Parts: sequence; C-alpha cells; structure tokens
Amino acid sequence: MALRNVSQIRQFLSSLHSGIGKSSVIYPSTFLVSTGISIIELGIIFYIKDIFGATPSQVGYFTALWFFCYIIGCVFIRPIFKKVLPRYLLIGSTFFMFLFILLVLNTKTFIYAYMYFSLYGMAMSFFWPPIMGWLSQDIEGSQLGKSMSYFSLSWNVGLIIGPFLAGILSAISPEVPLWAGGLLCLLAAILITIASITLPKIRSDKSLDTAQSGETPKTDTSTLFRFPGWVGMFSTFVVIGVIVNIFPVFARDELLLKKEIIGILMQSRTFIGTFVFVILGHTTFWHFRVSQMIVGQICLACAIFFMMFISSPLLLVLFISLLGALRAISYSNSFFHGVSGSINRTRRMAIHEALLASGIICGSLLGGLLYQHFSMTVVYTLCAAVVMFGVVIQTSLFFLLRTKQAVK
Repeated sequence: MALRNVSQIRQFLSSLHSGIGKSSVIYPSTFLVSTGISIIELGIIFYIKDIFGATPSQVGYFTALWFFCYIIGCVFIRPIFKKVLPRYLLIGSTFFMFLFILLVLNTKTFIYAYMYFSLYGMAMSFFWPPIMGWLSQDIEGSQLGKSMSYFSLSWNVGLIIGPFLAGILSAISPEVPLWAGGLLCLLAAILITIASITLPKIRSDKSLDTAQSGETPKTDTSTLFRFPGWVGMFSTFVVIGVIVNIFPVFARDELLLKKEIIGILMQSRTFIGTFVFVILGHTTFWHFRVSQMIVGQICLACAIFFMMFISSPLLLVLFISLLGALRAISYSNSFFHGVSGSINRTRRMAIHEALLASGIICGSLLGGLLYQHFSMTVVYTLCAAVVMFGVVIQTSLFFLLRTKQAVK
C-alpha cells in the first residue's frame, strides 16, 4: 500500500511537472521585473540628484533618454531578433538590464550614467513586447481579457511594492535601490533560464507570431478600435511621465516631503489601478466601445488639472490613486484592442509599448523644462490640455468608426 501511494505521488508530481506551461514563467518573471523596474525608476531620480546634483530639467532629460532608447529598441532593434523564441529574448533582456544598472553604479561620470541607463532602456525593449506577445498568442475575447487581467495583476503588484521599497531604500543610501532593482532583474533571468531547461512544456514551446514564424498567415481580423485606444494610451502616459519623473522632484523640493512619503505617493497610483485591471479583465462591457475611452480621458484631464490646487499628502494620495485607475483603463484599451484579431501580436505590443514610452518621454521632457523655468501649475495645465486634445481626436475617431459600422 505504501509503495502504491509513493508511486501515485510520483505520478502526480511527474504529471504536474510536465503540465506546467508558459504562465508559470510569465507571471512570476513579470512580477520580479516590474518590481525591479519600479524600484529603479524612482531610485534613479534620487540617485542622480544626490550623486550628480541633477537639476529638474536634467532629471527630465535623463528619464526621457532611456525611454527614447526603449522606443528605438521596440520599433527598430527588437524586430531584427523576431525569429528568436520569446524565452531567450527574456533571458537576455533581464540579464543585460542587471548588467547596465551595475555599470551605472560603478561610474562617477554623469555622461556615462546617461549612456548606461539608456542601454538599460534598450535592453528592456526585449522584455515587454515579447512577453506580452507570448502571453496573448492564440487567444481571443474573454480568455484574452482574463490573461490580460492576471498579467496586469502581476506587474501592478510589482508597481505597488517597488516605489515603497525605493523610498525606504533611498533613505538608507542612494545606491541601494539600484542594487535591489538590478538583482531582481537578475533573479528573473535565473528563473526563466531554469524553467527553460527543466520544464518540458516550456522547453518544447516554439511559439512565434504567425507572421514571423513562416507559417501560412491566418486572416487578420484586427479592430480599428485600437486607434482611439492608442491615442488615449499616449496622452495618459504624458501625465504618468510627469507624475513618475517630475512630481517626485517637486514633492521633495517644494512640498518638502520625505523620500519615504514620496515612495508611498508613487505607490498609491497602483492600488486602485490594480483593482480596475482585475475588473476589466473579467468583464466585456467595455470591449469595442469608444465612449468609455472618451469618458475616462475627460476624467483624467480634470484630475490632473485639479492637482495644482492641493498639497496635502492625503489628498495627493487620493488624486494619484485616481490617476492610477484611469491609467489602467487606458492601458487595457490599448492592450486589448491592439492585439485583438491580430496575427502579429508582438509587433502590436511593440507599438503599444512605444506609445507608452513616447508619452512618458514627452511628460518627462516638457514637464522638467516647464517646472524648472515656470512652475508645477504650468506643468499640470499642459498635461490637462494634452489629454483634452486627445479627447478631440478620439471623438473624431468615434464618429468615423460609427460611420463605418453604419455602412457595413
């Protein structure tokens, strides 16, 4: 009887081991990398201010440059490696992210820090589009929504933890957050490598986008709703670029908040956002509707405009949380409508990520310059104007799409 039980346990474990698929790699590695990136994202601002004495405009240039290199990587460099399996791209990406952060920590020259951190951004471009394309391969509708929900939950939990840790670790030493973030990326590289070697289902996974794999292409049933989704994505992340990269400087220099408090403020944008991601992933009422995109953008413009009138940490938590929820709506619209019906999902996710990064670049650059030469009030006003201009474009697309549907 005992031998029989042992045999059954072994059979169960063997079946479990052979049945573990790509989600076992995607969700944990997404969490690790997201946590590492969010620690680094806030930690690098404190680091270059403390170590190199960076001005607000230099902070804007610094953060914009690495996002620009991320875009270059997504759009121009990553496609060169389109026939490489996603898991190999993920291993290379996470390892080189760790390496370039290590180089930032070991240079005392600001221009070299610029260069190494830009290469870090380029290395990141080999992580997000491939992992999102791999995740969404061959699924549609509600199943796609649920996979998006779990994926978004993974990276949002990282965003919740990361800024909080960055604030605490920066108070110890400016270098500690970069070490912590870099080591999490290295841990992700090790996890994916081990899974690729030991898990049969991962080892045998040869998934590439149909358009990249040389197979006969399926019919592309992409939706035009991706265009208003992309517009909202860009304008939303102009606001996020300001909140993530310029607001911490303003909060420290003018509101005189401690690093730990700033970390909590940055963390707050993700709490409600995570909840919204989960709801959207398990519902379909928002699918293929431009009206909910427009309403979300109008709320975003109002929220960022009214931030110029508040300085209380409690109210800032409330408004930044609202921005996080609206960011979740924009991100989900771009992600879902971008890949829905597409035969080349990694490329669509590269566009999605490029628009995200472009918004952050614009927010960082313009926000840094305007804050240094004018005031944060001017920055908030510009953000609201950009979002409302996006609403005009989305509204125009709404009428265009409705006309096309009527013709059909």
